[in-house]
Amino acid sequence: MKLSFTTEEQRAATKACLSFGGLCVFPQKPKEILTLLPDTSVKNKEPDDMSIVERKLYLVDRVNHEWRRQFFSGLPNYLARYFADRYISIFKKEGRAKAAKFLTEKMGDELQRRVSVVLYRYRHLPTYNKIKLMSEDTDQSDFDEVPNIGQLEFNLEAVKAKKPKSRLLAELELDEIKDMAFKISKIIQDRFTQLSIEHNGETDKEIDAGIIKVFEGLATLTYSFGIVAPHKKKKVLTAEDVYSDIFRMQDEKWWRGRLVKARKIMREHLAIAMGQVSKRASAYCSYDCVREHQEQQKRNWDAIQNKILIDEETQEECELKDMVLKSVSNPAIRRHELMTRTRGCENIADEMGLCGLFLTLTTPGKYHNSYQRGGFIPHWSGASPRDAQIYLNGVWSRIRAKLGRDEFRWFGIRVAEPHHDGTPHWHLLLWCKPEDKAEIIRIFIDYATKEDKQELMKSGEFDHSARCDVKDIDPEQGSATGYIAKYISKNIDGYAMDDAVSDETDKPIKDMAKNVSAWKSRWNIRQFQFIGGAPVTTYRELRRLANLDKASYMDFLHSQERSQLLTVYRSMVFTHVGPQQPDAAFTKPDLMKRLGDAYQPTVTHPNGSVIKTMRSADEGNWQGYIMGQGGPFVKRAALIVRNAYEELPFSSRYSETIRKVEGILAAGEFIKTRVRTWTIQNKVKKFDELEAEALALDSSAAAPWSSVNNCTDDPEKDQKGQVSDKLSKILTPLGKKPESLDEHALNAFMKGSSLNLNDGRKVKIRSGYVDEEGNVRPPELMEIEKEPEDLRWLDFKGWPEPPNESKTDEYQQPNLSIFPEYEFGDDEWPLI
Repeated sequence: MKLSFTTEEQRAATKACLSFGGLCVFPQKPKEILTLLPDTSVKNKEPDDMSIVERKLYLVDRVNHEWRRQFFSGLPNYLARYFADRYISIFKKEGRAKAAKFLTEKMGDELQRRVSVVLYRYRHLPTYNKIKLMSEDTDQSDFDEVPNIGQLEFNLEAVKAKKPKSRLLAELELDEIKDMAFKISKIIQDRFTQLSIEHNGETDKEIDAGIIKVFEGLATLTYSFGIVAPHKKKKVLTAEDVYSDIFRMQDEKWWRGRLVKARKIMREHLAIAMGQVSKRASAYCSYDCVREHQEQQKRNWDAIQNKILIDEETQEECELKDMVLKSVSNPAIRRHELMTRTRGCENIADEMGLCGLFLTLTTPGKYHNSYQRGGFIPHWSGASPRDAQIYLNGVWSRIRAKLGRDEFRWFGIRVAEPHHDGTPHWHLLLWCKPEDKAEIIRIFIDYATKEDKQELMKSGEFDHSARCDVKDIDPEQGSATGYIAKYISKNIDGYAMDDAVSDETDKPIKDMAKNVSAWKSRWNIRQFQFIGGAPVTTYRELRRLANLDKASYMDFLHSQERSQLLTVYRSMVFTHVGPQQPDAAFTKPDLMKRLGDAYQPTVTHPNGSVIKTMRSADEGNWQGYIMGQGGPFVKRAALIVRNAYEELPFSSRYSETIRKVEGILAAGEFIKTRVRTWTIQNKVKKFDELEAEALALDSSAAAPWSSVNNCTDDPEKDQKGQVSDKLSKILTPLGKKPESLDEHALNAFMKGSSLNLNDGRKVKIRSGYVDEEGNVRPPELMEIEKEPEDLRWLDFKGWPEPPNESKTDEYQQPNLSIFPEYEFGDDEWPLI
């Protein structure tokens, strides 16, 4: 049956629909539902204050924009990007409800609290927009007309009124930080100009007082940027003390270094707050931290490979990278030295009848941010690994003070390593008297558990194991060095631990060594420290002294023929049992090695203890070196041998006096160990490389038929032939033609080694270089003057002192402190 409506019924239905929905289109939802939907009248209008990530989310899902702001507002873009991408992916695949649930679970109240706590700690650091506005205010100020510093507070109210979308320091790229450093340095310079006018004086006393006032004003401004001002650790400052610090605060380079370090610290701390540093994510430090550290290490190594060292006196050259690999900058050599020192300490303890303790010290729960099984620790205080290290230093300093007051004698080694979440803990290997052991353990546990002691009460009983641990060293089960050896290896390069797996991360220890290196660099944590005994720097200088003498000895051997080396070898007395090898069995390299291994340096000094100490250092005998210096409990003032320093006034970038090691003071007698002065220069590309680069700019050009490139043979082989021909042509008229150059000698000569002439003189190739004015100097053939060799060593009554002559660089190394990545000392931590 067909239903029909009258005209009146149709009109009534229309009125009902209009009153119900409010529109002429029907059917419609109730108005209560419509109020939850976005206003269609402004659907094309985007909010003005969105970040890049928020806008990306807004274009995908506009409905939940206001609700999402609680999660993304104020969060740096580089951290919010991951969650935004996950939200978009879930939204497209599973819908709005699932995406909203993801944000609620992953970016809920706890994460917001953690991020807020960390951001608050860096609230003083400059933002890009703030510095830009302050810089504009400074440029528009006339300091000559307005001497009042009120305006030089940079009108922060005006900055607030403009309310730009501020970008945190952690979000800036390196080029932006460079620009920020330049602007801040200009602000400091302008403030310096005004303060200098305000505190100008007439007498010397007034001028000195004014300089200190200027420093205090600049330091206050520097602190307002969240950066620690440079300062001398003195109770009373003088004008001479603050000059260099005033220069620093006005230097763009100084600010750039501080801001870059602060940016890295802030980024890593926020990564910890977001849960990106843990066993479930990236152990010890974030992926970004590892990547940045490896990139920096590569840049450092590339720079080292591109530099050479030139002896200012002899013009001899050597590769900088070869010297670096021979120094403690090489992880393998650093590990060898640490193990040698550890074994030496154990030998001293055994000789003195001391017992060993292996102690572990960690932090209260509020310093830890993530559970090992996964998940946030709710009572984390926002502390960084640096804060945890400061806590451990404080606890240990109080323990040491207590042991000192009670007159306990001890010495040992300390190793710092990270938990999976980046929080450091310490392992200590100590030696003490057996009768003092129990009291030392009691003091250690007492001080280690003082803070937040209530969290160590389990079922009403006190349990210190979560905060500290104590183990006795049992010689029958293993040596003390064995206890600490794995901690040294795993925190350097993972040597001999190919199959070992970390208990913290469940990953191979060798693979995690790079994370540990990045972690200690980012948080500037000293990993290894020996407590007690003599300094290692003096030990290294004594070894350098012995190598100086050996360099002269090896230089003499290099100049001898095989028959002469064989005569020297046969004249030496050996105590081996059995028939000697025939002369034909010895090659020249074999003789060189045997004679080099048999060398012992000359050590002459009226004090027998000094001689013993020097020889122990040369032999790598840490026990003999420490005992020769006065034992493991010796005070600095009582050392027999110590470093001697040369002071260079006004030698730094900031006109400071620089102290550098010059030699040693052995019982009051000065012995110079730094006998060579090196100049670091950039390498110059070979002419064929420069020619190839030039031809690459014009693909149609062909290589010219020149004396450098005149055939299609191997260029290296061709160059060697040319060098040999050149030598023949140059030396033949003078009757000085050397014997035929074999492949080995020619290779060495091409790399910078010298070549002996028949009359006893030497020639070598000096590589091209860039001089101070930027001019490219080509390679040239040069002659090296050399004094006659001192052959007094043949009487075997003692080796002579090294003559003042040119020495090979094989056994020497320059000062390498500028090449590793710079690490701030405890008094140079950049943040307030």
